[in-house]
Amino acid sequence: MKRNAIFYITLLVFSLGAFLFIAKQGKSLEIGKVAIVEASSSTSVEPTEDTIDVWKKAGAKLWKGFHEPLPLLLLQIGVVIAATRVMGKLAVLVRQPFVVGEILAGILLGPSLFGLLFPEQYQFLFPKVSLSSLQLLSQIGLVFFMFVVGMELDLKFLRNQADSAILISHASILLPFLLGAILALSIYKTLAPPEVTFLSFSLFMGIGMSITAFPVLARIVQERGLTKTKLGGLALTCAASDDLTAWCLLAVVIALVQAGGLLAALFTIILAIIYVIIMWKVVQPAMHRAGGIFTNREAFTKMAVALFLLFPIASAWITESIGIHALFGAFLAGVVMPDKPKLRTLLAEKVEDLSTAIFLPLFFALTGIRTQIGLLNQGNLWWDFAMVLTVAIVGKFAGSAIAARASGNSWKDSLSLGALMNTRGLMELIVLNIGYDIGVLSAHIFSMMVLMALVTTYMTGPSLNLIERIFSVVKDKREEGILLAFALHSRGVDLLRLASGLFQNGNKSKEVTALHLTPDSWISGKTAQKYEKKSFEPLFKLSKELGIKLKTLYKPSDNVTRDILKTIQSGNYNIFLTGGAKSLFSDDVLGGKIRTLLSESETNAGILVAEKLKELDRFILAVYSDKDVKLLSFALAMAKKIGAKLSIWDPRGKVPQFSQKERNLLKKEKIIILKGENPQILSEADLVICDLETWEEETEFRNWELSDGSGLFLVRYKD
Repeated sequence: MKRNAIFYITLLVFSLGAFLFIAKQGKSLEIGKVAIVEASSSTSVEPTEDTIDVWKKAGAKLWKGFHEPLPLLLLQIGVVIAATRVMGKLAVLVRQPFVVGEILAGILLGPSLFGLLFPEQYQFLFPKVSLSSLQLLSQIGLVFFMFVVGMELDLKFLRNQADSAILISHASILLPFLLGAILALSIYKTLAPPEVTFLSFSLFMGIGMSITAFPVLARIVQERGLTKTKLGGLALTCAASDDLTAWCLLAVVIALVQAGGLLAALFTIILAIIYVIIMWKVVQPAMHRAGGIFTNREAFTKMAVALFLLFPIASAWITESIGIHALFGAFLAGVVMPDKPKLRTLLAEKVEDLSTAIFLPLFFALTGIRTQIGLLNQGNLWWDFAMVLTVAIVGKFAGSAIAARASGNSWKDSLSLGALMNTRGLMELIVLNIGYDIGVLSAHIFSMMVLMALVTTYMTGPSLNLIERIFSVVKDKREEGILLAFALHSRGVDLLRLASGLFQNGNKSKEVTALHLTPDSWISGKTAQKYEKKSFEPLFKLSKELGIKLKTLYKPSDNVTRDILKTIQSGNYNIFLTGGAKSLFSDDVLGGKIRTLLSESETNAGILVAEKLKELDRFILAVYSDKDVKLLSFALAMAKKIGAKLSIWDPRGKVPQFSQKERNLLKKEKIIILKGENPQILSEADLVICDLETWEEETEFRNWELSDGSGLFLVRYKD
């Protein structure tokens, strides 16, 4: 080590000395060069700049640098990502999908607010010359996003419920489509661009009214825990069918608009049909064979990733060249991808984070820049917006609900399905931007439709809550077993081991509900399925060994604490178990999340503090005060069921004050009494059981460190 240090210092000194010698020798070359320059130039001498001029020039150069394309683009990306993240989090706080906040952030960054309040800063951040770069980047992001959307479509699932799903889906498209075309009759003269035909305008109004945001709907279904219910499955199937049908219709509409005539449009449509057939009959079988090769991460080399990512790019290029749209090609590429969950998950993980975290916020910003709410202050345009919003809600909501009821669903499920299908979100914005780009939609109608997409997406949650309240049935207050919430599956296994010892004698239905939440609602459906399977697989194995009926709850969440609390409050569970650990910024093992759950719920609770439990052979119950005595029967029953030996630690000499019944129980069970105030005696235990309030009050006990493989079980026991 010392020799290396000496060598390193010597090397630095030698290198520095050598460079200084070279620089000194090179100085002599400057004299000759200056003499040549002076001889060839005029005899006039420029005045020497003072310090102030130098700083002024440097400042001007720096300011000019901010307007260069790359620094400006990087600044735009940073501002947009920050704004969409903040507004998305605020949307989650008011129980709205994250995408509502992102859409709103885009509108607020545009001329409707930022440009209105700070026009100079707006022109600096979003000059017109920079919008082309934003649009290109957002289009690239949308290509990959639509590729992921296509991969999320489960065609097998769609075929299994094809009869009712297609009926509901097509009803939810046809009714709003017709109402949108009727609406076009009244607003065509005042709102359509001058050069656009009524056919093109009415077709786009119909498509704009009939779209459903499949990705947003899927996340709402996941967040509400409806994935495994009949309603959730039907909603996802209908939305998938809706997306598939709507994008095919959109391709036809774009062909009609861009071709400029029926004959040319027919040629474009024929080319598109041929391309779809080739993708379905030739490309899909080849992709299926490729899916049999790339089934794990090790085989998924950089070359494989590059080839798979070139596929949606090539497909998008072909459909754009045909004359429909690049996004349709990317969507179709996702649909025909190999039906291999592992492969689709691996690809989604590669693509999704970049497209949703960087490119999509740029798309929201571009949409916001195009949305000029101030334009609606002219004449009766707010009345026209009210008509647009009414037609959109009535058409989509009524079309879905009536068709669902006609196909045999209950009124509650039918109305809930109508509320879900009324979600437009990001997919609506994509369609609107396509219409704006090809000149079918004016700035006025574009702004109206963007606001409509925001309102209809926002109202989905409140509508579902209202329907739930209207059809709510008072549940019997009964014991529904044990709820355990965990983040890591290893912690879930430990909690399930403890839960096995908490069932009362004579309770034949040993039911445990395991809740796992992923703290991100923007993950894809395939990724969510992978997380769910991986999290619960070890618990299912252990539950069979313990003879416990295991019920699982899973969903991605933007507010884990809120969703856990909602589950606790809605289930009437006998006891709730979770894990505690020191956070990055605090030594408090309860932290903010657990303290919130404890303060806002009344159920019995158990918090396990442990890295990883090993053998559970010896339990120690800490008895500091009279209130700790109530845990004696609880701890003894738990130890017996798990097969552990229970001891009591009595630092304050409370055992002699036990009642005769309790002393007889200690004698009968041969429970060892441990004396002394030093908490180090607890190191002999595999699990230390303690009343939660006692642990909070006893500072010395709270600062005691667990030994490897042991755990602390803090109990709030009210029954």
